[in-house]
Amino acid sequence: MGKLVTLKFNDGNFEQGFSVTIQIGQEGVQPSSEISVVLPPSTDLPELYDAWQSIYLAIGSPTRLFADANAVTNVSFIEDCYDAAEKLAEQLNEWLRSQSFLPARELLSDNIQRTDEVRVLLQSGNPYLQKMPWHLWDLFDRRYTKSEIAIAAPAYSSIEPTQKHSDKIRILVILGNSEGIDIDADRTMLEQLPNAEVTLLVEPRRQQLNDELWQQQWDILFFAGHSSTQEDIGRIYINETESLRMEQLRYALRTAVSNGLRLAIFNSCDGLGLARSLFDLHIPQVIVMREPIPDEVAQKFLRYFLEDFSSGTSCYLSVRRARERLQGIEDRFPCATWLPIICQNPAEMPLTWSIPKNEKVTIPLPAPTKTTMPVVTPMIEVSPQKSLSRSNKRTKLFQLPQTYMLLAGTALGLACFVAVLRPRPIVIASGGAIAAIVFGAWAWQVKKEFAWLNENNLLDRYVFASKVEALERKSLATGMQWRRAKAWTREIHAYAEKIVEKESDMTVDILETLITVLALAEQVADAITTIGQVKSENYRVVAQRRLQASYDRLQATHELLQNLQDQVLLLSLDRNSSNFKMEIPAQLRLAIDTNKITLQANEN
Repeated sequence: MGKLVTLKFNDGNFEQGFSVTIQIGQEGVQPSSEISVVLPPSTDLPELYDAWQSIYLAIGSPTRLFADANAVTNVSFIEDCYDAAEKLAEQLNEWLRSQSFLPARELLSDNIQRTDEVRVLLQSGNPYLQKMPWHLWDLFDRRYTKSEIAIAAPAYSSIEPTQKHSDKIRILVILGNSEGIDIDADRTMLEQLPNAEVTLLVEPRRQQLNDELWQQQWDILFFAGHSSTQEDIGRIYINETESLRMEQLRYALRTAVSNGLRLAIFNSCDGLGLARSLFDLHIPQVIVMREPIPDEVAQKFLRYFLEDFSSGTSCYLSVRRARERLQGIEDRFPCATWLPIICQNPAEMPLTWSIPKNEKVTIPLPAPTKTTMPVVTPMIEVSPQKSLSRSNKRTKLFQLPQTYMLLAGTALGLACFVAVLRPRPIVIASGGAIAAIVFGAWAWQVKKEFAWLNENNLLDRYVFASKVEALERKSLATGMQWRRAKAWTREIHAYAEKIVEKESDMTVDILETLITVLALAEQVADAITTIGQVKSENYRVVAQRRLQASYDRLQATHELLQNLQDQVLLLSLDRNSSNFKMEIPAQLRLAIDTNKITLQANEN
């Protein structure tokens, strides 16, 4: 049985602070723990969200929100979007690490195991609180990886249980006005669901939709198409000429809920306005998109979510997995992982999908349709390729020796890379010359001097490719990681300052160990920063492997020192803590030993 955590924001605002009540317990039973804490004022958070939102909306991707068709994606907008997102996430976590909120963090740590599946309900009527990127709360983002945070209705009531007339999951699919988007992919995926009975309404008239909601029994309502929010009122576009406010479907939806409707999915844009319009109908669960969503992102999220959910995974964990899988396309669609969000009626349990055991569900995503429009990515705008003339076409006979040359070049390059990792002046000089000649076919320009390599710094040797010339722009595929790495390093320094300030009598052992961890974190951050500058596609595979290893070590170090900060601040509140000075050095030493072993293994 999983855990349920409820955060009730009782009153307050960002100018005055919030009073928060936190309840923790097992699913389906009364909470076993409760605490009331205060979050201090933070006027920066709404401003940072508005700044991020304005940049995000300026990025011109085809979305399921009516927008300017002539909008153009600018690379600078995408980089600005990442920067604004990073600032917002940092400020949110700094707010949640406030000293007045620390007892709540301690309660959560004491009552939740890392392996627990956790539903977190955030109950507040404040629109900005609902919009915050709660999925980036470090406590649940990195420590509790089987958790998902949902927005809870500020006022709710339970629903009388309804007897099901079918063992199958009954789904009503509304494919609304599809101008400018591809909803056939949504239709294809839904038709392949196991143990489901799917009814499709393609651009229905208002009366037809109303009749289906009144006369039939549905488990899931799915809408794909355009939607919008005006003055906090949600509106969906059901066909080319008709759009409906949620208020205009009030009685039909209320009847559908009383007949057993458990989940509504709006795979469209501007979903929080729709969700707020549905709160008073007490639908058990609603999945929406917090901001305008690109068409490709909407389809991929639906596919990922349905694969997990229809395989028997819980709804919350399915949403988290689907959301995190969107990270693979964030190089083209920044902050795609921010968009899906659950809105929950706290009085109801989430819907579950029953299927035969050992049945694996695979829902293929239809191939994208061909288009003559330019494809815009964060790195570069690529126009459709022109057809090659006959003189430019290469025969297999010509390609064969070139393939051998590339394979030979790859082997020589890897040999040079190994030689660089074991630096000897003669080997480095000769290896550098060979690499420059071989990779010249791939437009590689390698520095002739390798004197900058530090024999005692393995992390510098990992990233020798940073000296490759003509690297004009950083790789946005790894950019988010090295930006976070630098931010974490700054946080670690802040932790150290707070530790010394709060506990001047800490043992020398602890401080020496802390300095070692800080040095490791800086080295890892430098490595990630440098790898983030690699632009060459040929080297990126190797570079990203090094990046991931360094990034993982930094993440572990960051989490360790965050726990250290929490315990130090708790110690300043309670001077009677007995085991602090004995436990922390052992934890830090273990982390350092682990990192040293990893470094030595990589070096060997």
